Amino acid sequence: MPRHPIAFSLPSPIPSLPVSPRPDPSPLQQTISNTLSSTDYDLVSLPLTNTAWQDRWERLCLRPVEEDEDLTPDQLAERDREREKVDLEADVWRRDGGLKRDEVNVSRLEESQAVITTAAEWLELDSPDEGIRFDSEIALRSEMAQALYLSLPVLIIPAPSLINRAFLPSYARAISNLLQMGGSSAFTQISIRIPISDPVELITQGPAPSLPQNTTTTPTGNKHKRISSLSTRPTSMHQAQLNQMINQANNPSSTSNPQNLRIASGASSTMSTKSSAAITGDPSSTWEMWDCIRTLCGYHPRLSVTLDLTNPLPPSVGALARWTAEPVKYIWLPAGSFIPNAKGYPVLSKACQAFLRGMSKQNPTYVLHGTTMQKHTAGGPTAYLQYVRHITSQPPAPNGLPPSADEFTSGYADYLQAPLQPLMDDLGSATYDIFERDPVKYRQYEEAITLALSDLPAGQTHVVTVVGAGRGPLVACTLRALSRADRQANVYAVEKNPNAFITLQERKAIEWGDQVEIFFGDMRNVDVPEKCDIMVSELLGSFGDNELSPECLDGAMRFLKPTGISIPTSYTAHVAPISSSKLFHDVHQPSRPAGATETPYVVMMSQVNLISGDGGGVSGRCGEKVQQCWQFEHPRRDLILDSSGSPLTNTHNTRSSRHIFHIPHAATLHGLAGYFEAHLYSNVGLSIHPDNAHRVSPDMFSWFPLYFPLKEALYLPSGSELEVNLWRLCDSRGRKIWYEWSVESYLSVSQNIPTSAGLTPNGSRHVSSSGGLGGQPSPLMDAPFSPGFSSSNSASTHIGELNRIKIGQTSLHNPAGVHSWVGL
Repeated sequence: MPRHPIAFSLPSPIPSLPVSPRPDPSPLQQTISNTLSSTDYDLVSLPLTNTAWQDRWERLCLRPVEEDEDLTPDQLAERDREREKVDLEADVWRRDGGLKRDEVNVSRLEESQAVITTAAEWLELDSPDEGIRFDSEIALRSEMAQALYLSLPVLIIPAPSLINRAFLPSYARAISNLLQMGGSSAFTQISIRIPISDPVELITQGPAPSLPQNTTTTPTGNKHKRISSLSTRPTSMHQAQLNQMINQANNPSSTSNPQNLRIASGASSTMSTKSSAAITGDPSSTWEMWDCIRTLCGYHPRLSVTLDLTNPLPPSVGALARWTAEPVKYIWLPAGSFIPNAKGYPVLSKACQAFLRGMSKQNPTYVLHGTTMQKHTAGGPTAYLQYVRHITSQPPAPNGLPPSADEFTSGYADYLQAPLQPLMDDLGSATYDIFERDPVKYRQYEEAITLALSDLPAGQTHVVTVVGAGRGPLVACTLRALSRADRQANVYAVEKNPNAFITLQERKAIEWGDQVEIFFGDMRNVDVPEKCDIMVSELLGSFGDNELSPECLDGAMRFLKPTGISIPTSYTAHVAPISSSKLFHDVHQPSRPAGATETPYVVMMSQVNLISGDGGGVSGRCGEKVQQCWQFEHPRRDLILDSSGSPLTNTHNTRSSRHIFHIPHAATLHGLAGYFEAHLYSNVGLSIHPDNAHRVSPDMFSWFPLYFPLKEALYLPSGSELEVNLWRLCDSRGRKIWYEWSVESYLSVSQNIPTSAGLTPNGSRHVSSSGGLGGQPSPLMDAPFSPGFSSSNSASTHIGELNRIKIGQTSLHNPAGVHSWVGL
């Protein structure tokens, strides 16, 4: 298992600036070197700037509240002259920007090695005051310029305030502009320090109230010259609100609740397990904050998350799972996140341990902060490092693949691969070699062939035909199965790849001899000496049918006797909605060809979150978390055949499916994941279905799921419903196969349906102005189950009936196979 980097957050005071010229090491260089050489840390973390920078910014950009009536006219005049000087200096700074030497902690390129820097905590890109927002952005641009100048690997920026949600787009816009600094060659990444949860949301079972957008003043403290104050930071207001609710929860006799906040019963200042367990709903405000930022920043590749575990973990596993699909590059672990064990040593809760193990596949860097503050009685500062090193060295949860698969799957995680074109392209020997190293697949095939042979009468010579034989692995399986079942058979192998056919010739000459007859040609038109009892093939793709197994086997069915057996006998395609920032970013790269976002890809999914849930959802209309699309069976005896025994058309292989998924936790939809399951024979099968693979064919790694991307990400609120439509289509001449897909999103609402709702005489839908949503009809009235159109046929008013509001839709992807198709 790879070693995860761990960074030590340097405590105050930070080492002083250099006092001797290069090449003498600076005090900071010496501190970094000593820390890394004397401990097991890999990196150090420290603020890029110091308090001198804050003092200058406040002097230039803030103005204290002063009582004019206590000043004489001369004093007022003097004060005005001083203000003019400061205002002039401030405007020069706004024009030129920049930091001074005594305001930075890192000043040399040599100091940037093995360093993680953090931006000033006091800057407010989302302040309710416009002046503070813009001045904070100018200041942060100065810090970013310094980071770019020193080629620092990352600048961690404090999160926006949840109470200033109305100004989050301003924060995101500023971050987007920072990412443009330095041009395409910029090296420094920006990481937003997002809290894992909002304590107010956990206590109140709802997001914290936001300040109204027209908020311009605060009741106390200093006052900015543009009407606001830095000393009354929204974070401190948020903390005061949290403390107020905790006090009210601990003093139930108090009846005052001026902010009309809902307090969860049993809440306490320690965020007890009992109170957390009582919380329902979806604690998503901090994730939604990140989602807004990265969306407005266009999924920029240099933008990542620093996940701050200062606050308690949300009690919902689904809420935590969202972060597995996000670019979490750093995890901030303060000493206060640890709890003492029986001996007083710092440890993490079991839930936190499980979460960190689940995040390990992203190989984040852990930043340990405040470890020298003696928050725990035993172990000392190094105990935190030792414990995190122990936790991160343990293997993560199994991904369904055996350790032996690492050699072949390494480097393929979240890598977009174009599906194979088995009829148009001839595979190389290296590709065959990778597939043949999966022992599970061929063990399952051998077992299925053995069972099928055992069901045939003994004492006769049967016929087994392997179509699409490749380099011969299924032929070898067939010969072993004949020995196990104690049956005799003529074995024929058919292959169209002329290069693979050379390998078949070699194996016949050296290994098989007269046991096997080989035939070169396409299975759809080649002739073999006799019809077979069993036909064996391995033409399955990641979605079951995406490598044209139905079309190929339709053409080969003429090989079968009327009672013949096909292995596989059937296979099904399955689909589920997923979120993955990485896949979405990669498929939208400008370097990809036109139509890349309308092309399915084979992907070994790693940083992916399956966002659907089991159960019917609020409306009861939703299906399973992963849903079946369609099925193909072989052989089919009901087809219209031409004179050669092949189907006259391919229209019988077109399919369509419609699915409704329940979305239990707010998420961003980035695409669909496609899976397959195959029934080989009897009780033997193959599966990459995420819920069934470990039972049907554990440890198999021959197939990765199929990824259907979206042209635009679709935000889905908690409790919404996602309607997915998929089509498998062909052209009239039978030359190509393609998929099309689209999605729609809905919210279920409970409302009064007025008696006037229903159908007008001309057949159009009508909504009374007294409808249940503020008297306004839905702009998407024609959507099924829309407000004002009850699913009931009754004309009377029903209280609390569930209906749907349409909230989003994508365009049709890959219409007419214009961007992606598989050739026949």
